[in-house]
Amino acid sequence: MRIYTMLVRSLGTLAIATAALHAQSPDGATLASIKWRSIGPVNMAGRMTDVEVDPKNSRVFYVTGAAGGIWKTVNAGTTFFSIWNNEPIASIGDIAIAPSNPSILYVGTGEQNSRNSVTPGYGVYKSIDAGVTWASVGLQKTQHIGHIVVHPTNPNIVYVAALGAVWTSNPERGLYKTIDGGKTWTLVKFISDKAGFVDVAMDPKNPEVLYAAAYERVRKPAFLKSGGPGSGLWKTTDGGRTWNEIKGGGFPATDKGRMNINIAASNSNIVYVMVEADSVRGKKPQQLLSGLYKSIDAGKTWKWMSTVNNRPFYFSQVRVDPKDPNRLYRMAVDFAFSDDGGYSWKLSMVGNHEDYHAMWIDPADPAHFIIAGDAGLFQTWDRGGTYDSINNMPMGQFYGVSFDYQVPYRVCGGLQDNGTSCGPSRRRNGQLQMTDWFQVASADGLLTAQDWADPNNVYFTTQGGNISRRNLATGENQSAKARTVTANTYGQQIAAIKGYGTTPLTAEQSKQIDDIRANMKRALADPTAATRWNWNSPFIVSNHNPNVLYTGAEKLFKSVEKGANPRAISGDLTRADPMWIRVAGGLDADGNAAADASGGITRDATGAEENSTLVNIAESTIRAGLLYTGSDDGKIFLTRNDGGTWEDLSNNFPAGTPPMSHIARIEPSHHDSGTVYVVRDFHRENDFKPYVFMSTDWGKTFRSINGNLPDGSGPPASSYVIREDLVNPNLLYVGTETGVFASLNKGQSWFSISNNLPTVPVYDLQIHPRDHELIAGTHGRAIWILDVSQLQQMMPAVIAKSAHLFDPPPAFQYTQMIQGSEPRGQRGWKGDGGPSGAEISYRLSAAVTGAVRVLIVNTRGDTVARLAGTGAAGVNKVSWNFALAAADAVAGAGGGGAFAQFGGGRGGRGFADTAQVPGFPRGFNPRPAESIGAPDSTGSPTAVQRALAEAAGRGGAGGRGGRGGGGGGGGGGGGFGGRGGATAETGDYRVVLDVAGQKQSTVLRVVKVQPGDVMVMAPKGH
Repeated sequence: MRIYTMLVRSLGTLAIATAALHAQSPDGATLASIKWRSIGPVNMAGRMTDVEVDPKNSRVFYVTGAAGGIWKTVNAGTTFFSIWNNEPIASIGDIAIAPSNPSILYVGTGEQNSRNSVTPGYGVYKSIDAGVTWASVGLQKTQHIGHIVVHPTNPNIVYVAALGAVWTSNPERGLYKTIDGGKTWTLVKFISDKAGFVDVAMDPKNPEVLYAAAYERVRKPAFLKSGGPGSGLWKTTDGGRTWNEIKGGGFPATDKGRMNINIAASNSNIVYVMVEADSVRGKKPQQLLSGLYKSIDAGKTWKWMSTVNNRPFYFSQVRVDPKDPNRLYRMAVDFAFSDDGGYSWKLSMVGNHEDYHAMWIDPADPAHFIIAGDAGLFQTWDRGGTYDSINNMPMGQFYGVSFDYQVPYRVCGGLQDNGTSCGPSRRRNGQLQMTDWFQVASADGLLTAQDWADPNNVYFTTQGGNISRRNLATGENQSAKARTVTANTYGQQIAAIKGYGTTPLTAEQSKQIDDIRANMKRALADPTAATRWNWNSPFIVSNHNPNVLYTGAEKLFKSVEKGANPRAISGDLTRADPMWIRVAGGLDADGNAAADASGGITRDATGAEENSTLVNIAESTIRAGLLYTGSDDGKIFLTRNDGGTWEDLSNNFPAGTPPMSHIARIEPSHHDSGTVYVVRDFHRENDFKPYVFMSTDWGKTFRSINGNLPDGSGPPASSYVIREDLVNPNLLYVGTETGVFASLNKGQSWFSISNNLPTVPVYDLQIHPRDHELIAGTHGRAIWILDVSQLQQMMPAVIAKSAHLFDPPPAFQYTQMIQGSEPRGQRGWKGDGGPSGAEISYRLSAAVTGAVRVLIVNTRGDTVARLAGTGAAGVNKVSWNFALAAADAVAGAGGGGAFAQFGGGRGGRGFADTAQVPGFPRGFNPRPAESIGAPDSTGSPTAVQRALAEAAGRGGAGGRGGRGGGGGGGGGGGGFGGRGGATAETGDYRVVLDVAGQKQSTVLRVVKVQPGDVMVMAPKGH
């Protein structure tokens, strides 16, 4: 394997002047022409929250994501398209279809599953055209919607179970009703500012009869409390005018948590409720009264059918067969079914993924049902005997992304409950597909890092600090987790000795417990061991030495052996709040089970709650050993000597900064060792404002650079990541709850660069130094890439010019591994493969009608390619595929416009991005297997006889060439480019832009990549 490094050439002679701080935002045409492309993956959808099927056409259904918007299919899942792209928020709780008019949809935003990663919504939305357009119909302050039901014959009557804020109390929760299609709402049942409604069910035989489940819960950074006195089951028989709480008759009388209601369609007197219920205090041994309850008399009396209710706050889901009231399905970590009303259960979905949240059963054919969960969508036609995974939409929930220096570079990232995956950034002369991606590890994928000297080494983590390095060539897996001591090990030993507590301890047992406690305290005080890891534990590969790996628990650890043998280089760098540690870990300081342990009624101290741990590590790219750490409880530290000494910067932020806010990202400047940027996140205390800061004195003082970023007074606007551009020190990027913003003046003012990026939380941003691309790891819509080379050069002088030729990124000639087979017909996903040749960009302040040409000139002064450009306002691009022509050759128009000159373009896809089919999003072809255009009748006998007669009358004409078909062929040959002649060698070429006779030029670097080159043009220091 030959490895070589070439220094990154700055884009032209870019000189960043102080005046650039006052650069204005690019104009609308320029921003509109800078477009993202989705690179997948598509086979790990992340958490889906609902699936609903058109009651009049089972081939049409909708699926919603926790932060992935709404997707629709009109062909039973063969293809999907997004119908939720530019709305204010991405988090969806529930979708409902009006039974009497399936074109009317209601959507409640804000996921109902109270995970630590949950994000709020912004009210209820309505569509009257089956999802083509949406309008807000209010309830913006409800934050989270549990369920929506629509009247069977009147689509204007709708009930909304509003769960309310998860991170605090708020009065805008309860059960709402509208009788005018959402123009006005009535709060028909209110419990308290702590208890909203998570579910509502309508009697299929009588729409005036409804059951509703109130749910009291709150989540904070270090704990979840599911359940409380406000939770209860309620019933109305008069359409919500009056309500009675269901009590007694066998229904649990203790405090309750989350509940799910299902009424048997075949017999509405049969009602099933999955209940989270507390134990009877003082009773020994204690037992939760949770599980499945059944009523056969419309809620008057109840029978406890099953005690199983796995992680109720996250699941609590049961469904009943529409024709058989004793056939039930239970969704939780596993999926199971019962044929005896819930008394006994059998596993299904064996061999598939875990964690299920939503289900639809075909009322006409109950053997056909659809299940949605953390791994996306599954469909069965044989009552669960076999399943088809129908994930072919890019809905992945990424936490972090990374890259290497191959050509094309490989992107890796960790996904919510779907492990760690890697895939290429582009596909030469083709499109990306699902088989371009491969999985490195399973479980919850979180952060990743790649060895910049050897791309076979990929670092990844699963929850709780389980950091590992995998060698992709050999399969070797090396743990990088530091030696860890936790209180749980000792707490379990103490609990085993105590038993159920029904008998007093003996003297010997008391002594054993005292010894265990002493050992626990001694072990936890060990300065060389880790004691607490965040669910999303941080780690980085050093920018200066690929053998060095830094990992963070409550201390910082360093390995000089690619993750092996890590050692602590700090003490505790968190606040170490005893309450946080006790509640999140579930044990007090003496190893006893904590009465206030996270979970509430059902203990759920799984490590998902943050517990005074490090969540961010950053190293200067300028100075080795200059490191920052950030914790989930607001502490930020600096070391300038690789852990020798530490400086506490936590109190150096402006007044009004929440001191306990999560340090979401630290970004040391790539241009000045004293400058650092910090993003803080306080949404776990119901504060959805951005907190973006900058320091120019090594953190001694910070100032806010929020500028004109959305302030959270409308839709949530939490900030998660900041990056300083590698070329232009005045250019910053921020990822927020709703997209990406950029600043050309160090944060004085911001503008959105989301453009065609859907509304989605952006948890991570990376800038590829060589390819000048911004990589966005979204928590809902997978990974997107944006060419930012134009933004990097967007100086005031550039914006003021009528025409400007940008310095192009380096262009690569390379070979690529062939794609894996994906014979899935139209089920297969195809993504934009990205540029295949050299992309040359130029900006026009206004549209031009004259000729626009781009010339490629070699070092001898010969013009080797002439490309026809476009004249639209904004950024225009032409592509050169490296084909060389004689000095006097002139390129033809080619089949692909400006992208098809010299060698042809990427080929038509049979459907223009701007085409519009009524009822579908612009650019979506609902029938991709059919050729477009009018039917061809030239082969009919009548037409043939007519053609023969015409030919005879003309004396015979030459044959017409074949028309081609299939709805779009390959790009045109582009003059001499299609002849397979010589191609450009490694070196510099001059690019000349000619706009109506006005010329300007720049230099293009072409690199011919040889097989085995794995670190191409890495920056100095890499």
